Amino acid sequence: QRRNMAAPIGGGGVSSVSHTPQELQAEIKTFVQGKHATFGHKLTLEEHARSALFLLRTVPAARSAVLEFLQGIFDEAVNSHILQIESEGSGTVGPNLDPVIQEVCSVLLGFVKVNPQAWAPLISAWSIDLLGQISTKYAGRRGVPHSSSLNELLQLWMTCKATRTLMDIYTQCLAAMTGSSADLCVDALLDTSVQHSPHFDWVVAHIGSSFPNTIITRVLSCGLKDFCSHSSSQVTESHVPKLASVVGILGHLAAHHSQDIREALLQLFHVSLGEGKQEQYTVPFLLELATMSPMLLRVITTDLVDSLSADVLNQLASQLSKGRSKTDMDGLISLVVHLITKTSSGCHKVLKFLLDTACPVDEKDDVPLNPSVQQTCEVILNTLVADLQKLVFGRAQQGDITEILFLSELQTHRTQLCQEMLLVNGNRKWWLVQILRLLGCHLGESCAADIVTFNLQHAQSRQQLGLLLELLEGYQCCLPDVTGAAVCRCMDSLQTGTLNNAEASRLLANLVHLLKSTDTGKGHFRWQLCEAILSHLQPMTSQLEHSCIQVAARAMEIQAIVGLPAKPTTPALIRTCQAAVRCFFRVLHNTELEEKITVVQYCKVYLSHLCGVQLGQTLVIRHLVQGVLDKENAMLFGANVEDLSGADSTEAQTSLLQQNIQLGRSSTPTVFHAGVIGKGLRPKADSKQLPNDQVTANCQAVLDVLYTCTLHEHHHASIPKHDEDRMDTSDTRVERRRISSSGSRTLALLVVELVCPDVIQAPTDWPDEEFTKYTVERDLHITRQFKDHPILWDILKMVAEGRTALCHCAILLSSVMSTLITHWEGSRSSVTTDAQWHLHASCKVLECMGEGHLLPAPLGYTSELFHIVKPYEVALLLREIWKFMVENPPSPELYSMRDITGRPIRFFNPDLVRKHLAVVLSILHSNIPKLGHLYSRFQLQ
Repeated sequence: QRRNMAAPIGGGGVSSVSHTPQELQAEIKTFVQGKHATFGHKLTLEEHARSALFLLRTVPAARSAVLEFLQGIFDEAVNSHILQIESEGSGTVGPNLDPVIQEVCSVLLGFVKVNPQAWAPLISAWSIDLLGQISTKYAGRRGVPHSSSLNELLQLWMTCKATRTLMDIYTQCLAAMTGSSADLCVDALLDTSVQHSPHFDWVVAHIGSSFPNTIITRVLSCGLKDFCSHSSSQVTESHVPKLASVVGILGHLAAHHSQDIREALLQLFHVSLGEGKQEQYTVPFLLELATMSPMLLRVITTDLVDSLSADVLNQLASQLSKGRSKTDMDGLISLVVHLITKTSSGCHKVLKFLLDTACPVDEKDDVPLNPSVQQTCEVILNTLVADLQKLVFGRAQQGDITEILFLSELQTHRTQLCQEMLLVNGNRKWWLVQILRLLGCHLGESCAADIVTFNLQHAQSRQQLGLLLELLEGYQCCLPDVTGAAVCRCMDSLQTGTLNNAEASRLLANLVHLLKSTDTGKGHFRWQLCEAILSHLQPMTSQLEHSCIQVAARAMEIQAIVGLPAKPTTPALIRTCQAAVRCFFRVLHNTELEEKITVVQYCKVYLSHLCGVQLGQTLVIRHLVQGVLDKENAMLFGANVEDLSGADSTEAQTSLLQQNIQLGRSSTPTVFHAGVIGKGLRPKADSKQLPNDQVTANCQAVLDVLYTCTLHEHHHASIPKHDEDRMDTSDTRVERRRISSSGSRTLALLVVELVCPDVIQAPTDWPDEEFTKYTVERDLHITRQFKDHPILWDILKMVAEGRTALCHCAILLSSVMSTLITHWEGSRSSVTTDAQWHLHASCKVLECMGEGHLLPAPLGYTSELFHIVKPYEVALLLREIWKFMVENPPSPELYSMRDITGRPIRFFNPDLVRKHLAVVLSILHSNIPKLGHLYSRFQLQ
């Protein structure tokens, strides 16, 4: 017997050698007492271990006692290993149990090899439980790393012979078991993980890396079975103690085996679509796992959602509806919504799935969807919106800045959400509006401004702009400056040219619609939008010169509505005036622009706003008059514009040297050929003329604008603007007003400056007749200007409405009259109608002088005689008027009286008027048959 105990035990299984009861009784006594039953000496630890193994092989009833004893051996071995680490290897601490450990491992694995079905569950449970006890017991020792340092902890225990042996025993048992038997090993692993976590995590990590597929599948299976056994009407973590262990094990394996976990979860879900009690709890089980693990939640939101076809949804609805009360279903829905708000990846996919299921845009699936599925998704979306509102606004009131993962992840998909919102209808549109509103409120002004900007740039109907107003109304409570930020982004996109012509035009059209909106309760938004645009004068001014006339027209419409900022800078005002006038002439040039008359009206209104500033009035009037006289625009107003493009200006230059060389061959070399001067007659210039109706409309438009711009009276530089005036684009306020004295004076001085070639200031007195011989060239130039630009007569007549302002145009009137007198005196025609332009100019000059009160009433009517009398008589009449003007020179100071309308008038001496009226009456007498009916008009009252 002594010899048998001393011999090493190899192999495994139950001993094939038969032993008598006396031998077994003696061996049991030896094991229990710890000393030899025959010789009486105390057993060494190695001898005691061999006795235990002998009983394990021969006495089945002693298994529990033997395994408990072996636990002590392994514990002593681990303690020795830890003591040696703590003593920093100064010497051997405790007995060397490595041979005993190795012998125990050989015996136990021999049992498993002989009969795995019987021994593997028992030994695996024993080994894994012992590992848990050891991990927890020695977790606080100085030489043991903290449980959070998983790699260091794993390295420590795997260098220990005892724990490494226990790990090998368990893995061999797991490898030897198949089918349902493997669940017993995994179930023991879960139980131990629940009891000894987190100190037991290193065991889970090592075993999982050794058998990833087996562990993942079996852990999920065992977790599901435990979940089913503890299921109740209200499933919580406290009822399912193994659920946390399942999550922990899968979490350890996720770093290197995430794809295996994904496949296992998907397989478990698809298997659950069948019939059975366990299958009914699979979906709640997966949801509970997702609440405890962000990694598992990502798997569900990314992979599982893709597999939810109409057929799968119908099966799932049928399965979940069986045996569940309304309270259970409400609990599941609340759990789903909670998971969605915690989702940090795949949020857009989940939201799109819910929207497509609740409100399908088009039916793609051949399988019709169960109505209960649609209703459930509607409930989920409504609950999701309500929960998000509580989270966003509740945290904002409490000052909590915790991030909502669902909304944060949706930020990158806000463009797709905005696009879909503009294209759908019904509840789907409402849900998207609410989510975008919450998205902006949670993520701040930048995100909200991006959403508003996108909708401003892409909205194509009133309904879509209504959605934008809903968003702005939602942002107003927590983001009051979002309108200004959105307008700033719009202006940046316009100025940098990131938008094409169609997009830029649509953006500006949407701004116009919002500014004109008459919806009650939206006045605050219109005011904010107006103020935001006013703060971006320079970008809006640049749009007035956009290459696309539609964009420029929309920009002009916006400028006309919002007006000018309170205190524009001088450089900005100069640029704006120039750009606005250019835009006005571009609109007149364009014949394809829709609503051209309306755009011209907006140009007039905005130019009137600019003239509210004294500098702006001067600049606008100057640019308008310059534009009228410019060659590019002159033909719009009936000017005679000669086109010399037919002349061959590209003909090659002839070399004078080559000509002399050619001539020198046949003539005397001393003769020098000077070349040919000129190229013969010039080609006849083509005159570009627009249709009369178009010229009339253009003239009326520019005169209307000029008249409006001269209405503002300026004594000091100021902006007499009010908000109600700025937004008034009908211009009904100015129709009853007369031209201002300051405006007419500015217009008069600018016309003289641009028409008269003299660089010195033009005098206001009337020159003597003898002086005209020195100004022939100037007079001809001025007359030519009036002949080429007929609209100058209308501008001069507008100046005459200001009465005193016409005095500054005396140089123009005298120059034209001097040229006309010279023409009529040298005329050989018998009737004045042979010289149509001169007859027209003669009448216009006197009409302007009469309107401006430079001539008294009888002399001002003289033009009515010109078409009847002879040319020399016209010359006599004009010369007499010249004499009167010399004796009564024009001067603003002489307008000391006012008529019944309040306009200034000038008093003329009746005797002096009667003196110059004698010539007029004499011509009337000589032509009394033709002019008798006009005699009474020339009687001095």
